[in-house]
Amino acid sequence: MEQISRLKTFRWTLVLPFIMVEYILAYVDRTNISFALDGMEKTLGMTSATAGFISGIFFIGYVLLQLPAGHLASRVSATKNILALSILWGVFSALQGAVTSVTQLTVVRFLLGVVEGGMFPSIYVLVANWFPAGERGRASSFFTFYITVAPLVMSPLSGWIVSNADWWGIPSWRWLFFLEGAPGVIWGIIFWLLIPDNPQKASAKQLSAAERAYLLAEFEKEDKQPKVVQEKSYLKAALNPSFIFLTLSFTGLVMGNYGIGIWMPVIIKSISNFGYTAVGFISAVPWLIATIVMVYAGIVNDRWGNKRALIIILELIAAAAFLGISYVGTSSLWLSVALLSIAAAGIAAVQGVYFSFLPELITKEMVGGLTGIFAAVANIGGFVGPFAVGALMAGGNKLGGMLFLAGMLILAAFFIAFCKNQAADHGHGSSGTCAMTK
Repeated sequence: MEQISRLKTFRWTLVLPFIMVEYILAYVDRTNISFALDGMEKTLGMTSATAGFISGIFFIGYVLLQLPAGHLASRVSATKNILALSILWGVFSALQGAVTSVTQLTVVRFLLGVVEGGMFPSIYVLVANWFPAGERGRASSFFTFYITVAPLVMSPLSGWIVSNADWWGIPSWRWLFFLEGAPGVIWGIIFWLLIPDNPQKASAKQLSAAERAYLLAEFEKEDKQPKVVQEKSYLKAALNPSFIFLTLSFTGLVMGNYGIGIWMPVIIKSISNFGYTAVGFISAVPWLIATIVMVYAGIVNDRWGNKRALIIILELIAAAAFLGISYVGTSSLWLSVALLSIAAAGIAAVQGVYFSFLPELITKEMVGGLTGIFAAVANIGGFVGPFAVGALMAGGNKLGGMLFLAGMLILAAFFIAFCKNQAADHGHGSSGTCAMTK
């Protein structure tokens, strides 16, 4: 059975790539506003602080569907959730290009957050359904490639659209939303047609008898492992100290992630004074490097097993890079890009560790709902991060927000340090679980 997990099987060659592409498209549609901000500020009369608020309002809406969608994904169907949400998010993403006022943009951005909010727990239920504990570190890292691949693809493409798509008198920033909103709808339909909810629902053509038996045996073994959070009530489980510390830690990370994700093009442009096409390609460099780092982080995650230590190391490295950027300032474009690359790599790589942590902390039937709560609380940081960075940059110091981002990552490392790491052998290395330090 060990050999089966190493073959190019249905879950590795189709399920996981489809999951990654689905979330890449979602991530592009939530962060491509970073390339539209300059045009929006001129057309709609926004300040940097207002732009930061608009960028972040997405995450206020994002929290609303996390728990309901996660519950439905675990108990009914994750793929049906994904189909409905993909269609709605594509529509609202495109509508961002049709707004004529800040108020309209705020409403549309909020609604985009609402429909995208249910996507993450639905997607992650599929990851937990298809990948046993011994494979979940690598699978989570592969899934979280969206963090780096999305901006890697989006940055040059969006930069080109904003620089060149002034067609029929419509500003290029509007075309950006029109052109990048449609693919999510199409892919959501394809996803629903081809990807089953779990191995039990897969056909004989999709899944061999040997692989099906292997997966069912691994999941049965995993279900027998004691979990730190045993509560069957969402409220009681969410109040478990282990879950609270992990969630607070992830919240600090999310602030850093979206702070850099939304504002990186603006920061690079302020340092370089290049046009947006060049800025787009330069902005892709940190995400390319981060993608490579994520591959190795996933391997270390599965083999080492000390998830708490790995999280602390990666977050402190990223924090140090942000501090370096604030010190270097505008004196060296390429040194700043190198430091941005280190920060992006640390932030991106550590997310896969968090995502592999959760199913080991909670029981399988609670994965969807608690992942929704986890992401809902943490993504409040997705509002605070861009807004705080935008407010700090409004004073004319384009790098002032870097100190804030460094502080949030240090805080994230501090909270995870309160999680006691307990190694438990699952047959593919060890994995860490989180418990309140005595």
